[in-house]
Amino acid sequence: MRPVISVIVPVYNTEKYLRACLESIIDQTFREYEIILVDDGSTDSSGSICDEYSSRYSFISVIHKENGGIASARKAGIEKAAGKYISYIDSDDSIDPDMYENMMDKADQYDADVIICEMTSETGKYSVLQKNAVESGYYDKKRLQSEFYPRMLFSGEERTFGISPSLCNKIFRRSLLKDIIMNTEESISFGEDALCSFPCLLDAEKVYVLNKAFYHYRMVNSSSTHSYDKELMCKFILLIELLDREFKKRDFDGKWQLAHYTARFSLECIRKELLFNRELPLKKRITETERYLEQPRVAEAFQAVSYDAFGGANNIKMKLIGQKRLFLLYLLFSGKEFILRLQNRAFG
Repeated sequence: MRPVISVIVPVYNTEKYLRACLESIIDQTFREYEIILVDDGSTDSSGSICDEYSSRYSFISVIHKENGGIASARKAGIEKAAGKYISYIDSDDSIDPDMYENMMDKADQYDADVIICEMTSETGKYSVLQKNAVESGYYDKKRLQSEFYPRMLFSGEERTFGISPSLCNKIFRRSLLKDIIMNTEESISFGEDALCSFPCLLDAEKVYVLNKAFYHYRMVNSSSTHSYDKELMCKFILLIELLDREFKKRDFDGKWQLAHYTARFSLECIRKELLFNRELPLKKRITETERYLEQPRVAEAFQAVSYDAFGGANNIKMKLIGQKRLFLLYLLFSGKEFILRLQNRAFG
């Protein structure tokens, strides 16, 4: 019997969390699914765990491949998928047992192309809700154009996004998603979800937004949040160029939103450069940051944004960038990182 949902789990060195992730999928009250595990060249016991679960459950299959990154793993999974809908789950995260039941109920009721839920970001026992900045409910194309798309990348309020770019808090009609996934640049390793989810939402005719948090994103110190990539700033500029290209293909006027998106995620690039570039002394890290801020796409974004649009501490960070007070920005980042480490010790 053909599955309704193909649940694709890219796996790379997550042996500590993989079983909990898989059990949360197996425990779903909605049963018409298959699970495709894509072992992306893991060097720990993750591959063996995948094989163990595949041998125990007939609806679980495994693809073992050389390491190629998340985009490569997602492509391998969707090539094998048989379901009408696609769900991606990161292998160190988990989902509530009624996630698919609730989301597929809306898919069936409205014949939706994309169904979106909320998610939480979790560190130990510390949890932050990532809310949608659009109302819960059904969006046909007319309502998408009038209410959804103008707030998709940036809501114009204190929230960073209208809709999170994550693929993992969404279920997509396979026929809508597959070409976009297969044409994704595999070199993109920062913000790659946005390059798939936003074009897919622009192509969708029917979307349902369910403002309940069924997806639990696990923040771990070994994740990309804390890792350093000296090419990150260049990769992010490439991402913005590719997003701009996809928006122009679809005649989407997202210039104002994309400027705010660029500025917000430039903060993440700058944070990593200032905090985690161990190869350079702080003075040279600040110089590298100044060079990044001079890049045309980045400079244009910071000139276009309203610094008061981001809310809370991000307003302060944006103003420090505008004033070129990067040492103070470094101190602000360092202070937050120190507080997060204390919270991890307290709750871990």
